[in-house]
Amino acid sequence: MAGNRTAAGDILIFNGRIVSETAFLLKGYVLIREGRIASIGVDWTGIEAARAVDAGGLIVSPGFIDMHTHGIRDLDFMAGDAEEMVLGLAVYASFGVTRVVGTTLSGPLERIIQQARRIRKASENRDYGGMLHGAHIEGPWLAPRCRGGHALEYLRVPEKEDVNRLLGEAGDVVRTVTFAPELPNAVWLAEQLAFRGIVPVLGHTEGSCEDAQRAILAGARHVTHMYDGIMGYRENPEEALVMMPGVETAVLANDEASIELIGCPIHVPVPFFGFIDKVKPRNKKVIVTDSLVGTGLPDGTVITYRDGRQVYVTGGVLRMRDEDPKIDGNLTGSAVTMNVALRRLAEYAKIPAHEAIRWGSINPATTLGIDRETGSISVGKLADVVLIDDDFNVRATFLQGRQVYSAG
Repeated sequence: MAGNRTAAGDILIFNGRIVSETAFLLKGYVLIREGRIASIGVDWTGIEAARAVDAGGLIVSPGFIDMHTHGIRDLDFMAGDAEEMVLGLAVYASFGVTRVVGTTLSGPLERIIQQARRIRKASENRDYGGMLHGAHIEGPWLAPRCRGGHALEYLRVPEKEDVNRLLGEAGDVVRTVTFAPELPNAVWLAEQLAFRGIVPVLGHTEGSCEDAQRAILAGARHVTHMYDGIMGYRENPEEALVMMPGVETAVLANDEASIELIGCPIHVPVPFFGFIDKVKPRNKKVIVTDSLVGTGLPDGTVITYRDGRQVYVTGGVLRMRDEDPKIDGNLTGSAVTMNVALRRLAEYAKIPAHEAIRWGSINPATTLGIDRETGSISVGKLADVVLIDDDFNVRATFLQGRQVYSAG
């Protein structure tokens, strides 16, 4: 019990189901003071606050953290300027997200560095900048066969000159880097990233188990969208039908490495959700969106890219729109939002909401190394809080104690 106390600016969220760091309270409260969690409990009698919010039985969850997203609605982290990024952050908040790692695509190194600098500038915005936790560099150091939506012309081996330039000019804003561990210099790259506190991430790879193990030894601690762009196993060329271990074997055997899944049944077949939930430690499984520009728009919306290509939104994904029947309808990427990704996770893995929420809050915070300041409802942490119903529809979002979204 918090007792009889009040402070100017305090916010009391009460009568909600509280997903705290250590317990799931079926009826409790959260007291916010000076942007941080001041108290959590079940008896709010006598607690006074400048503002009281009756949660009305809603789930009071930590804010969601999307550590792999390329964009939302009109925002493209590979093309948008700082002002556009800030506008996009307000959209993320409407889906319960309080932390975003803006993700780039393979392209000219100069452009990647430019976008990282724009992410840095956007993170300085007074209103929403606190949501933007730096940049995720996805490409150009990827395996050509597993490139997915990355343009082949931009893929490169991680040459030391390019790596040093990226880290020298934008290393302060880079938080994660995805690379294929079988490429030349991959182990050296992992070491350089880990030495600077940047998370080395395995992805877009057809590497061997040994390739992945060497990278993990060098500091790799995460896997980009498992089962999408990753060749987990391969046939022994000398023994027909004998399977050789690949990247999947290494990351499942190493509890130090976390695994992310895209919250979409097309990118990740449904059985994998329950499988990863069962085989990975509780804090080493992460849900992401891998979302692109157009995400959050209604089904049927057509988006025209700057090069004239068109895609349309349907069922949480983006598909090509083209006169050529061989191209029309082809999958191009994800258009899922974090709240929908978590709802699907709970359904597909058959786990309760408060367990699914971990995949989108404290677990990514742990992977990113920010779990001491955010990612869970715990006394002393930043008051990044979201109110959701049982279908994960977002009713309100609080960023560091300030309400930044309300569904009305």
